[in-house]
Amino acid sequence: MSTVPSIQNPETKIEACIIVGAGQAGLSLAYQLKQKKITPLIIDKEDRVGDVWRRRPDGMLLFTSRQFCQLPGLALEGEPSGYPDKEEIADYFEHYSKTLKLRVVNGVEVTSVRREKQIYEVTCSNGKVYQALSLVNATGANQKTIIPDLSQHTSPDVLQLTASDYRNVSSLQGNKNVAVIGDGASGRQIAAQLAEQHLDVTLFCGSKRALVPNRILGKDLFWWLHHLGFLYADAGSLIGKILKKRNPIPVKSLNDRQLKKMGVRITSKLRSAHKNIVSDQQGENVSIDAIIWCVGYREVTDWLPLEGARDKHGFCCESGIHKGGYTALPGMFLIGRKWLSSRSSELLAGMPKDSLRVANFIERYLQQHPALSRLELSAEYPVQEVMV
Repeated sequence: MSTVPSIQNPETKIEACIIVGAGQAGLSLAYQLKQKKITPLIIDKEDRVGDVWRRRPDGMLLFTSRQFCQLPGLALEGEPSGYPDKEEIADYFEHYSKTLKLRVVNGVEVTSVRREKQIYEVTCSNGKVYQALSLVNATGANQKTIIPDLSQHTSPDVLQLTASDYRNVSSLQGNKNVAVIGDGASGRQIAAQLAEQHLDVTLFCGSKRALVPNRILGKDLFWWLHHLGFLYADAGSLIGKILKKRNPIPVKSLNDRQLKKMGVRITSKLRSAHKNIVSDQQGENVSIDAIIWCVGYREVTDWLPLEGARDKHGFCCESGIHKGGYTALPGMFLIGRKWLSSRSSELLAGMPKDSLRVANFIERYLQQHPALSRLELSAEYPVQEVMV
């Protein structure tokens, strides 16, 4: 049992821990910390917990079944072997935060962080400054959609959307000739959905992907990965390296052959764009009036300017099943990132293990924090609605 109480000091109002982000990682970590009698404050820019999921394309299902979509401490209702949709997950997250009485400040964005005398000062868009002994970056893996520079070479009348902008066919505002750039899970699902609506769809594909079925011998693919231990294999292990290199995606039902049957034109990687013409690496030209970019995401690091917290590639942290989540800054941790410890780290399935590990890191850090001796502490921070 932890000996670290939460802090209730009227003069300093210093939190034991602030978590930035109320997604699957931030919520799971908050639960694990509460189990240790450490009650963190979560700050999230969305108006409601789960809003990131509510904005995802209509009708899309997760590629992990419900049995692998459960956060620690509260079951996800429904058939365990079935696949939840985005609304179900969004509502589950909101229900999770309320049922477990997690302290969440919604509708507030963290704009900057500084560290002074071993205390983190977190400045927010509402003008408030929060202080904490420890800080967790739980902003997630999919933060800002990448849009290549060649997007600037298209005609102004070509509608450009990202996977994050797209909801359904109405998002295209009547445009019929659509290029979907990127053939990951989102790109393939969007292309299929548009083809079903009888639009002229071209899917531009990158390097060859390992597309695997959602179910093998009647079991969810992730059931096999879970029971074989592959899902939690260390990022630096042989199995981890193979998974990272092959990056299998469970959308074989939307492989090239199936998409072609649906009417989707399959081409190679996008090479150039000029006015309303886009071309692939083989020189094939496609006339379009809309583009949907599905080429991945980058981390938004502007709010965390501390030395050692980021570099040109994004946030900096340790990886692996033993150290994944540590950063170079004392008292700062990271969770919810791709391959933080294993393939599961960015998935709901990885939250129980990763959140418990990072919670243990935080507990050990707080037990040794010199500021604890000079602050007034209470047994546990009272659960309350956080007003902003």
